Amino acid sequence: MLMNTDLKSILRFQQELYISSNVDAFSKKVISTLPKVVPSELTAWSMINLSEPSVSFVTTPITVNNDELEKIPSLYFYEHPIVQYYLETGDDTAHKISDFLSESQLYRLEGLYQKFLRPLGMEDKMILVVQNSLNTTKNGVSRNQDREVVIVALNRPKRDFCERDRLILNLLRPHLREAYHNATAVTQMQQELTQLNKTVEQLGTIILTGDLKVKLMTKRAWELLAQYFQLSSKTQTHLPDNLMRWVKHGISQLNQSDEISFPCSPLQLEQEGKRLVVRLIVEQPREQYLLLLEEHLLHSLNAELLQLLGLTKREAEVLYWVAQDNSDKEIGLILNLSTGTVKKHLEHTYQKLGVQTRIAAVMYALKALGMLNC
Repeated sequence: MLMNTDLKSILRFQQELYISSNVDAFSKKVISTLPKVVPSELTAWSMINLSEPSVSFVTTPITVNNDELEKIPSLYFYEHPIVQYYLETGDDTAHKISDFLSESQLYRLEGLYQKFLRPLGMEDKMILVVQNSLNTTKNGVSRNQDREVVIVALNRPKRDFCERDRLILNLLRPHLREAYHNATAVTQMQQELTQLNKTVEQLGTIILTGDLKVKLMTKRAWELLAQYFQLSSKTQTHLPDNLMRWVKHGISQLNQSDEISFPCSPLQLEQEGKRLVVRLIVEQPREQYLLLLEEHLLHSLNAELLQLLGLTKREAEVLYWVAQDNSDKEIGLILNLSTGTVKKHLEHTYQKLGVQTRIAAVMYALKALGMLNC
């Protein structure tokens, strides 16, 4: 039978429970506030890997910081009576050690009691499964033990957990589970946002307002601007004049038609074997603009790359030396071929590329490999 004070404590705990937080903050919140509803001298939030098995946990108010003590739950995992019962039945409601063992039976357990509970001054433990990963058969035997189980464990120095405590934990179980799912979703969103921010930073991003003022510029974007536009000023509040002219030109092209707007061609600048590509993205209704800056390494032309055009190894070698402005005779000497054989390879290359001259073949190859701006 629950008292009014119990109901008020449960409601306060539920309010705390549903405040948005990630898994780390959520676990700490649970173990710090749950003892206000169900008193506990030592409260732990544990992540259990059933496939190893291994146990990791955070505790309050006592911090278990002894390295040897932290290893005990994993080393003596199957000695725990609640673990045995859970693996056999899949029953994730609240249970205490005293449901299964007498005091004398508990004292005989080398790991759970002698090496763990006793050094902590604890005599009983009540466990509630928050996240159940087990699938059970009709006979109640688990067939899936390769996932994590999340539990809350409450510990007391005396065997005085009562049915009131069990009832409250079981009433809170669906709320703990739902709030935990919310926390895992928040954690995933935070991780995805962190990854997105890293991606944006690597690309180099500039956000412009509707009147083309810099609203945001990432560090990477500034580094690329300074490198390719030879900026001497350290201010990050304005675009270089020539870049601003390109942006305005791109916007003016979009404004010329009230019909479908097509993205303008990217701005490309080359410097010391690298290429800067700047893309303008317009966000409707044109209240702000986005500039994405990417730097690419330019591949030097070689025979291996030319084979990507469908040429044989020898045809690619001949075309490579043509691109280096060598005559048929010079190419023959380099590749130990006769002049006639060099010409034959060139004829095959012209047919494959659909061209008729040496210059056209080289130009086609450079364009096809992305080494020549059109």
